[in-house]
Amino acid sequence: MAYGASGGAGLQPLNSGNGVTFNGVTNQYNLPATGGQTIFQNDPVALSTAGVIIRGTAGSAFTGVFQGCKYQDTSGVWQFTNFFNGATSFLSGNVPVAMVIDDPMAQYTITESDGTGASGTPLTAAAPGLNANFLYTAGSTRTGISAVTLNNSTASSASGLNMRVVSLDPRVGNAVGAFANWIVQINNGQRSAGTPGHVI
Repeated sequence: MAYGASGGAGLQPLNSGNGVTFNGVTNQYNLPATGGQTIFQNDPVALSTAGVIIRGTAGSAFTGVFQGCKYQDTSGVWQFTNFFNGATSFLSGNVPVAMVIDDPMAQYTITESDGTGASGTPLTAAAPGLNANFLYTAGSTRTGISAVTLNNSTASSASGLNMRVVSLDPRVGNAVGAFANWIVQINNGQRSAGTPGHVI
């Protein structure tokens, strides 16, 4: 991706929070068999009161980050895709399954924007330790990739925000300023100790 350019790619997994590079480990959760939302790779997702994965909501606890799904189509053929189209027809009796990174210590890189997707007022070098919500924008049905960003207009010390800013992404080409990438962890997580279950 091009650092400093508008347009996010969601919560892109980096490591497990202890310095170990992300190795692709996910857990499986059921998706709605009918009437589901479209969910893109790297979208934040939550476990609903119905026990299925739905898109995460800004300011609410979420479970983890969507990485893809599997299901049987109406011909009984297994399909594996990096995004979930809730309008898809499935084999009768088949329950589509999401693959979700749900490690509460996992770290991700994410592009910042303001609440409209513009650059807004960029985070500064003092941002690590602050919390922030994400901004949901629908991803691409061509690539299947999320367009979620970190909403820099929400950055504060408030405890209920979605993400904790860990540090500036140190990779070459990234710098503090418009549409910078930041390393974050889940702050308000459904799998974190003390968080009520089924908050959505």
